[in-house]
Amino acid sequence: MEPLIAFEHVSKQFRNGTQALEDVSFSVSGGVYGLLGHNGAGKTTLMRALATVLAPSCGSIHLCGFDTVKQRDQVRARIGYLPQELAMYPSLSVFDFVSYMAALKGIRGRRPVEAALEQVGMLEHARRKTGGLSGGMKRRVGIAQALVGEPPVLVVDEPTAGLDPEERVRFRGVLSQYARQGRAVLLSTHIVEDLHQICGELAVLRRGRLFFAGSSAALMKQVEGKVKLLSLEQDSQLLQVQRQAVVLAAVYESHGLTARIMDEQGLFPGAAPVPATLEDAYVYCMGGKHHE
Repeated sequence: MEPLIAFEHVSKQFRNGTQALEDVSFSVSGGVYGLLGHNGAGKTTLMRALATVLAPSCGSIHLCGFDTVKQRDQVRARIGYLPQELAMYPSLSVFDFVSYMAALKGIRGRRPVEAALEQVGMLEHARRKTGGLSGGMKRRVGIAQALVGEPPVLVVDEPTAGLDPEERVRFRGVLSQYARQGRAVLLSTHIVEDLHQICGELAVLRRGRLFFAGSSAALMKQVEGKVKLLSLEQDSQLLQVQRQAVVLAAVYESHGLTARIMDEQGLFPGAAPVPATLEDAYVYCMGGKHHE
């Protein structure tokens, strides 16, 4: 079965010489697929290339079998895209804004717009001006315009940035439900919690390169048995530990602090092993001492 999204040796160098992506290859068959990486890792560049906003310098990208450079119109007819910053016309109502975005895709009529607004819980607010909406509501309107026409591929860039916990849970639910219907959702984020519950597979970008692509279970296996808790008395000890191991987190307590570390070489026999989490694996990927 042909994947819905395929990145093949994709590189992107901008005119100023910045190498945003270098030889990135992975594919997405369906479901919610996570794209992780720090700010500046190349996530937004990759998603903009997928959405035909920019062209890769080398390599190719295919969506539903269509080339994003050579067959842009066919790609755009099959993709819903929510960029990290979506400009809205503050004087337009929610309904009119989504209708306008739908018209740009060649979709007309009330029913597709109402269906999209209903999916994100914004149909009852359809007459409100977008300029008076909360941040969470604006993100819901953003996903509604991407959902219009029920495209087989949905691409969302940092959709929960700045949202409160309740809105983040709501957002994850919408994406998960959409993907269950045989579609693909590519979700870019640096918040691991957004992926843990809904993504079976993910890719990790680091400095423009693909660091990992596969299941979250496979990623966690890389740190299995190596995550430990180490009790320390003062900050100076933490600095010493950082020279020998990757410190994943540190919690300060009344008697000192507890460091969550990656003890790959068994240098800290006094540290207590604990189950690894996806957050541990991600932090290790982003700053692992032995992965520089």
